[in-house]
Amino acid sequence: MKTRSFLLYLIILHSSFFFLNSCTGHPDRVVIQGRFAHLEQGEFYIYSPNGGTDRLDTLHIQNGEFEYTAKTDGSVIFRLMYPNFSELTLFARPGDDIEVSGDARNLNAVEVKGTEDNEVYTDFRKHISGLSEKEERDVAQQYCLKYPTLAVSHYLFTTYFLLNDSIPQTEVAEIFDSLCRACPDNVELSMLSRDVRSHGMLQRGKPLPDFKLHTRPSVFGNGEGKEITADDFRGGYLLLSFWASWKGGSQSALYRTRRFRREMKEKGITVHAVSYSLDTDASALARAELLDSIDYHSYCDYQGFNSDLVQQWGICDLPFFILADSARKIVASGSDWQRDIQPYVPN
Repeated sequence: MKTRSFLLYLIILHSSFFFLNSCTGHPDRVVIQGRFAHLEQGEFYIYSPNGGTDRLDTLHIQNGEFEYTAKTDGSVIFRLMYPNFSELTLFARPGDDIEVSGDARNLNAVEVKGTEDNEVYTDFRKHISGLSEKEERDVAQQYCLKYPTLAVSHYLFTTYFLLNDSIPQTEVAEIFDSLCRACPDNVELSMLSRDVRSHGMLQRGKPLPDFKLHTRPSVFGNGEGKEITADDFRGGYLLLSFWASWKGGSQSALYRTRRFRREMKEKGITVHAVSYSLDTDASALARAELLDSIDYHSYCDYQGFNSDLVQQWGICDLPFFILADSARKIVASGSDWQRDIQPYVPN
Protein backbone atom coordinates (compact mmCIF):
# COMPACT_ATOMS: atom_id res chain seq x y z
CA MET A 1 0.00 0.00 0.00
CA LYS A 2 2.84 2.33 0.84
CA THR A 3 4.41 1.56 -2.53
CA ARG A 4 1.18 2.43 -4.36
CA SER A 5 0.82 5.65 -2.37
CA PHE A 6 4.38 6.64 -3.10
CA LEU A 7 3.96 5.95 -6.82
CA LEU A 8 0.75 7.96 -6.83
CA TYR A 9 2.58 10.81 -5.09
CA LEU A 10 5.28 10.75 -7.77
CA ILE A 11 2.68 10.81 -10.54
CA ILE A 12 0.87 13.76 -8.95
CA LEU A 13 4.16 15.58 -8.37
CA HIS A 14 5.25 15.03 -11.97
CA SER A 15 1.84 16.12 -13.30
CA SER A 16 1.88 19.25 -11.16
CA PHE A 17 5.38 20.12 -12.34
CA PHE A 18 4.33 19.66 -15.97
CA PHE A 19 1.17 21.70 -15.42
CA LEU A 20 2.99 24.57 -13.73
CA ASN A 21 5.66 24.71 -16.40
CA SER A 22 3.43 24.35 -19.45
CA CYS A 23 0.42 26.43 -18.40
CA THR A 24 1.89 29.87 -18.03
CA GLY A 25 -1.07 31.50 -19.74
CA HIS A 26 0.97 31.96 -22.91
CA PRO A 27 2.58 28.57 -23.74
CA ASP A 28 3.42 29.63 -27.32
CA ARG A 29 4.68 33.11 -26.48
CA VAL A 30 7.37 34.89 -24.54
CA VAL A 31 6.55 37.96 -22.46
CA ILE A 32 9.30 40.47 -21.70
CA GLN A 33 8.63 43.19 -19.13
CA GLY A 34 11.02 46.04 -18.46
CA ARG A 35 11.41 48.60 -15.71
CA PHE A 36 14.02 51.38 -15.76
CA ALA A 37 14.79 54.01 -13.18
CA HIS A 38 15.49 57.58 -14.32
CA LEU A 39 13.55 57.09 -17.55
CA GLU A 40 9.99 58.34 -17.81
CA GLN A 41 9.44 58.05 -21.55
CA GLY A 42 11.47 56.84 -24.50
CA GLU A 43 11.94 54.14 -27.09
CA PHE A 44 14.06 51.02 -27.20
CA TYR A 45 14.21 48.56 -30.09
CA ILE A 46 14.12 44.78 -30.09
CA TYR A 47 14.94 42.19 -32.74
CA SER A 48 15.92 38.55 -33.03
CA PRO A 49 18.89 37.27 -35.05
CA ASN A 50 17.57 33.70 -35.12
CA GLY A 51 13.85 33.74 -35.83
CA GLY A 52 12.21 35.13 -32.69
CA THR A 53 10.77 37.94 -34.80
CA ASP A 54 11.13 38.86 -38.46
CA ARG A 55 11.41 42.60 -37.93
CA LEU A 56 12.82 45.37 -35.76
CA ASP A 57 10.13 46.22 -33.21
CA THR A 58 9.84 49.42 -31.18
CA LEU A 59 9.41 49.30 -27.41
CA HIS A 60 7.60 52.36 -26.09
CA ILE A 61 8.67 53.29 -22.57
CA GLN A 62 5.94 54.86 -20.41
CA ASN A 63 6.62 55.74 -16.76
CA GLY A 64 9.84 53.79 -17.05
CA GLU A 65 8.14 50.54 -18.06
CA PHE A 66 7.45 48.47 -21.17
CA GLU A 67 5.97 45.10 -22.07
CA TYR A 68 6.69 43.05 -25.19
CA THR A 69 5.10 39.79 -26.34
CA ALA A 70 6.30 37.60 -29.22
CA LYS A 71 5.17 34.24 -30.52
CA THR A 72 8.06 31.74 -30.60
CA ASP A 73 8.41 28.15 -31.76
CA GLY A 74 11.53 27.24 -29.79
CA SER A 75 14.60 28.58 -28.06
CA VAL A 76 15.49 32.01 -29.50
CA ILE A 77 17.66 35.03 -28.80
CA PHE A 78 16.38 38.60 -28.62
CA ARG A 79 18.52 41.70 -28.66
CA LEU A 80 17.35 44.80 -26.85
CA MET A 81 18.86 47.86 -28.55
CA TYR A 82 19.27 51.05 -26.55
CA PRO A 83 19.25 54.57 -28.06
CA ASN A 84 23.07 54.62 -27.88
CA PHE A 85 23.05 51.46 -30.09
CA SER A 86 24.50 49.23 -27.36
CA GLU A 87 22.62 45.96 -27.00
CA LEU A 88 21.44 43.52 -24.34
CA THR A 89 21.09 39.84 -25.25
CA LEU A 90 18.04 37.96 -23.93
CA PHE A 91 17.36 34.21 -24.07
CA ALA A 92 13.76 33.07 -24.52
CA ARG A 93 11.58 30.02 -24.96
CA PRO A 94 7.80 29.67 -25.39
CA GLY A 95 6.04 30.30 -22.10
CA ASP A 96 8.86 32.37 -20.56
CA ASP A 97 8.21 35.47 -18.49
CA ILE A 98 11.34 37.63 -18.55
CA GLU A 99 11.95 40.66 -16.34
CA VAL A 100 14.42 43.36 -17.34
CA SER A 101 15.30 45.98 -14.75
CA GLY A 102 17.96 48.61 -14.34
CA ASP A 103 18.94 52.24 -14.28
CA ALA A 104 18.91 54.26 -17.52
CA ARG A 105 22.08 55.99 -16.29
CA ASN A 106 23.98 52.68 -16.16
CA LEU A 107 22.71 50.37 -18.91
CA ASN A 108 25.69 48.04 -18.54
CA ALA A 109 24.37 46.95 -15.15
CA VAL A 110 20.86 45.95 -16.29
CA GLU A 111 19.62 42.71 -14.68
CA VAL A 112 17.49 40.07 -16.38
CA LYS A 113 15.47 37.54 -14.37
CA GLY A 114 12.81 34.91 -14.94
CA THR A 115 14.83 32.11 -16.55
CA GLU A 116 18.08 30.37 -15.68
CA ASP A 117 19.72 31.35 -18.97
CA ASN A 118 19.10 35.05 -18.41
CA GLU A 119 20.11 34.95 -14.76
CA VAL A 120 23.35 33.13 -15.57
CA TYR A 121 24.09 35.61 -18.34
CA THR A 122 23.45 38.53 -15.98
CA ASP A 123 25.93 36.96 -13.58
CA PHE A 124 28.43 36.51 -16.42
CA ARG A 125 28.16 40.16 -17.45
CA LYS A 126 28.85 41.22 -13.88
CA HIS A 127 31.93 38.98 -13.73
CA ILE A 128 33.53 40.39 -16.88
CA SER A 129 33.01 44.05 -16.04
CA GLY A 130 36.37 45.79 -16.36
CA LEU A 131 38.25 42.71 -17.56
CA SER A 132 40.56 42.49 -20.58
CA GLU A 133 39.52 40.64 -23.73
CA LYS A 134 41.64 37.62 -22.75
CA GLU A 135 40.21 37.60 -19.22
CA GLU A 136 36.67 37.83 -20.60
CA ARG A 137 37.32 34.83 -22.81
CA ASP A 138 38.66 32.83 -19.86
CA VAL A 139 35.51 33.57 -17.87
CA ALA A 140 33.38 32.64 -20.90
CA GLN A 141 35.11 29.26 -21.07
CA GLN A 142 34.47 28.68 -17.37
CA TYR A 143 30.76 29.37 -17.85
CA CYS A 144 30.58 27.13 -20.93
CA LEU A 145 31.99 24.21 -18.94
CA LYS A 146 29.96 24.97 -15.81
CA TYR A 147 26.60 25.30 -17.60
CA PRO A 148 27.02 23.16 -20.74
CA THR A 149 23.31 22.42 -21.19
CA LEU A 150 22.16 26.03 -21.15
CA ALA A 151 21.56 28.11 -24.28
CA VAL A 152 23.67 30.89 -22.78
CA SER A 153 26.73 28.63 -22.85
CA HIS A 154 26.22 27.86 -26.53
CA TYR A 155 25.93 31.62 -27.14
CA LEU A 156 29.15 32.33 -25.21
CA PHE A 157 30.95 29.58 -27.12
CA THR A 158 29.89 31.04 -30.45
CA THR A 159 30.64 34.65 -29.48
CA TYR A 160 33.99 34.20 -27.74
CA PHE A 161 35.45 31.22 -29.58
CA LEU A 162 33.75 30.18 -32.80
CA LEU A 163 33.66 33.71 -34.24
CA ASN A 164 37.21 34.52 -33.14
CA ASP A 165 39.68 33.38 -35.81
CA SER A 166 42.64 34.00 -33.49
CA ILE A 167 41.63 31.04 -31.30
CA PRO A 168 43.29 27.76 -32.40
CA GLN A 169 40.91 25.27 -34.00
CA THR A 170 41.93 22.58 -31.50
CA GLU A 171 40.86 24.79 -28.57
CA VAL A 172 37.52 25.59 -30.22
CA ALA A 173 36.92 21.91 -30.97
CA GLU A 174 37.76 20.89 -27.38
CA ILE A 175 35.15 23.24 -25.89
CA PHE A 176 32.62 22.25 -28.56
CA ASP A 177 33.12 18.54 -27.81
CA SER A 178 32.49 19.20 -24.11
CA LEU A 179 29.20 20.90 -24.94
CA CYS A 180 28.18 18.09 -27.29
CA ARG A 181 28.88 15.44 -24.65
CA ALA A 182 26.57 17.28 -22.26
CA CYS A 183 23.90 17.83 -24.95
CA PRO A 184 24.07 14.82 -27.31
CA ASP A 185 20.57 15.43 -28.69
CA ASN A 186 20.81 19.20 -29.19
CA VAL A 187 20.18 19.73 -32.91
CA GLU A 188 21.08 23.43 -32.94
CA LEU A 189 24.42 22.70 -31.29
CA SER A 190 25.23 19.88 -33.69
CA MET A 191 24.60 22.25 -36.60
CA LEU A 192 27.69 24.20 -35.51
CA SER A 193 29.97 21.23 -36.24
CA ARG A 194 30.70 22.45 -39.79
CA ASP A 195 31.77 25.86 -38.48
CA VAL A 196 33.95 24.21 -35.85
CA ARG A 197 35.70 22.06 -38.46
CA SER A 198 36.34 25.05 -40.71
CA HIS A 199 37.39 27.37 -37.88
CA GLY A 200 40.56 29.28 -38.69
CA MET A 201 40.64 27.98 -42.25
CA LEU A 202 40.60 31.52 -43.64
CA GLN A 203 42.93 33.00 -41.05
CA ARG A 204 45.70 35.38 -42.14
CA GLY A 205 48.84 33.47 -43.12
CA LYS A 206 47.01 30.23 -43.97
CA PRO A 207 47.09 28.87 -47.54
CA LEU A 208 44.00 29.71 -49.55
CA PRO A 209 41.88 26.53 -49.72
CA ASP A 210 41.49 25.01 -53.17
CA PHE A 211 38.30 25.77 -55.03
CA LYS A 212 36.72 25.09 -58.41
CA LEU A 213 33.94 27.34 -59.71
CA HIS A 214 32.13 27.67 -63.01
CA THR A 215 31.66 31.41 -63.51
CA ARG A 216 28.67 33.21 -64.96
CA PRO A 217 28.71 34.89 -68.38
CA SER A 218 29.40 38.62 -68.11
CA VAL A 219 26.32 40.82 -67.94
CA PHE A 220 28.16 43.13 -70.35
CA GLY A 221 28.23 40.39 -72.99
CA ASN A 222 32.02 40.41 -73.30
CA GLY A 223 32.83 37.07 -71.75
CA GLU A 224 31.49 33.56 -71.38
CA GLY A 225 31.42 31.55 -68.20
CA LYS A 226 34.28 29.15 -67.56
CA GLU A 227 35.77 26.93 -64.89
CA ILE A 228 38.30 28.61 -62.57
CA THR A 229 40.48 27.38 -59.71
CA ALA A 230 42.82 29.06 -57.21
CA ASP A 231 45.83 28.06 -59.34
CA ASP A 232 44.53 30.14 -62.24
CA PHE A 233 45.44 33.32 -60.38
CA ARG A 234 49.10 32.84 -59.57
CA GLY A 235 51.14 35.85 -60.53
CA GLY A 236 49.00 38.43 -58.80
CA TYR A 237 46.79 39.09 -55.80
CA LEU A 238 43.35 37.53 -55.63
CA LEU A 239 40.35 39.16 -53.93
CA LEU A 240 37.24 37.06 -53.35
CA SER A 241 34.17 39.07 -52.38
CA PHE A 242 31.17 37.24 -50.92
CA TRP A 243 27.98 39.30 -51.05
CA ALA A 244 24.27 39.34 -51.93
CA SER A 245 21.99 42.02 -53.34
CA TRP A 246 19.55 41.42 -50.47
CA LYS A 247 22.16 41.99 -47.74
CA GLY A 248 22.88 45.49 -46.47
CA GLY A 249 26.50 46.54 -46.97
CA SER A 250 27.03 44.35 -50.00
CA GLN A 251 26.82 47.21 -52.47
CA SER A 252 29.66 48.96 -50.67
CA ALA A 253 31.60 45.69 -50.83
CA LEU A 254 31.40 45.72 -54.61
CA TYR A 255 32.51 49.34 -54.62
CA ARG A 256 35.46 48.44 -52.39
CA THR A 257 36.48 45.67 -54.76
CA ARG A 258 36.34 47.88 -57.83
CA ARG A 259 38.20 50.73 -56.12
CA PHE A 260 40.85 48.39 -54.69
CA ARG A 261 41.62 46.90 -58.10
CA ARG A 262 41.92 50.36 -59.63
CA GLU A 263 44.22 51.66 -56.88
CA MET A 264 46.47 48.61 -57.06
CA LYS A 265 46.65 48.87 -60.85
CA GLU A 266 47.88 52.46 -60.47
CA LYS A 267 50.68 51.08 -58.27
CA GLY A 268 51.57 48.46 -60.85
CA ILE A 269 50.10 45.61 -58.78
CA THR A 270 47.80 43.08 -60.45
CA VAL A 271 44.67 42.14 -58.52
CA HIS A 272 42.38 39.43 -59.83
CA ALA A 273 38.86 39.39 -58.43
CA VAL A 274 36.06 36.89 -58.03
CA SER A 275 32.52 37.94 -57.13
CA TYR A 276 30.78 35.18 -55.16
CA SER A 277 27.10 36.06 -54.87
CA LEU A 278 24.72 34.43 -52.42
CA ASP A 279 21.70 35.67 -54.32
CA THR A 280 18.79 33.33 -54.96
CA ASP A 281 17.15 35.45 -57.66
CA ALA A 282 18.87 35.63 -61.06
CA SER A 283 17.27 38.91 -62.13
CA ALA A 284 18.21 40.67 -58.88
CA LEU A 285 21.80 39.47 -59.28
CA ALA A 286 22.00 40.64 -62.90
CA ARG A 287 20.72 44.10 -61.97
CA ALA A 288 23.25 44.43 -59.15
CA GLU A 289 26.14 43.30 -61.38
CA LEU A 290 25.16 45.77 -64.08
CA LEU A 291 24.74 48.61 -61.59
CA ASP A 292 28.13 47.96 -59.96
CA SER A 293 30.02 47.20 -63.19
CA ILE A 294 31.12 43.67 -62.29
CA ASP A 295 33.27 42.93 -65.31
CA TYR A 296 35.42 40.32 -63.55
CA HIS A 297 34.78 36.67 -62.66
CA SER A 298 31.32 36.17 -61.19
CA TYR A 299 29.89 33.07 -59.55
CA CYS A 300 26.47 32.21 -58.12
CA ASP A 301 24.70 28.88 -57.64
CA TYR A 302 21.54 30.53 -56.18
CA GLN A 303 21.79 28.46 -52.99
CA GLY A 304 22.40 31.34 -50.59
CA PHE A 305 24.18 30.28 -47.42
CA ASN A 306 23.71 26.64 -48.49
CA SER A 307 26.21 27.16 -51.30
CA ASP A 308 28.94 24.50 -51.19
CA LEU A 309 31.96 26.77 -50.79
CA VAL A 310 30.20 28.94 -48.22
CA GLN A 311 29.42 25.83 -46.22
CA GLN A 312 32.93 24.39 -46.52
CA TRP A 313 34.65 27.64 -45.54
CA GLY A 314 32.23 28.47 -42.73
CA ILE A 315 31.26 31.92 -44.04
CA CYS A 316 28.34 33.17 -41.98
CA ASP A 317 28.33 36.92 -42.58
CA LEU A 318 28.07 39.22 -45.58
CA PRO A 319 29.88 40.93 -47.07
CA PHE A 320 33.04 38.87 -46.56
CA PHE A 321 36.44 39.42 -48.18
CA ILE A 322 39.44 37.15 -48.70
CA LEU A 323 42.68 38.63 -50.06
CA ALA A 324 45.44 36.22 -51.11
CA ASP A 325 48.92 36.95 -52.47
CA SER A 326 50.63 35.51 -55.56
CA ALA A 327 51.73 32.45 -53.56
CA ARG A 328 48.09 31.80 -52.59
CA LYS A 329 48.68 32.71 -48.94
CA ILE A 330 45.84 34.58 -47.23
CA VAL A 331 46.90 38.18 -46.61
CA ALA A 332 43.66 39.23 -44.92
CA SER A 333 40.06 38.12 -44.46
CA GLY A 334 36.95 39.40 -42.73
CA SER A 335 33.65 41.19 -43.07
CA ASP A 336 34.82 44.75 -42.31
CA TRP A 337 37.07 46.24 -45.00
CA GLN A 338 38.53 49.02 -42.86
CA ARG A 339 39.26 46.77 -39.90
CA ASP A 340 40.05 43.41 -41.50
CA ILE A 341 41.48 44.17 -44.94
CA GLN A 342 42.79 47.73 -45.26
CA PRO A 343 45.64 47.38 -42.68
CA TYR A 344 47.14 44.51 -44.74
CA VAL A 345 46.78 45.98 -48.22
CA PRO A 346 50.13 45.90 -50.11
CA ASN A 347 51.88 49.25 -50.62
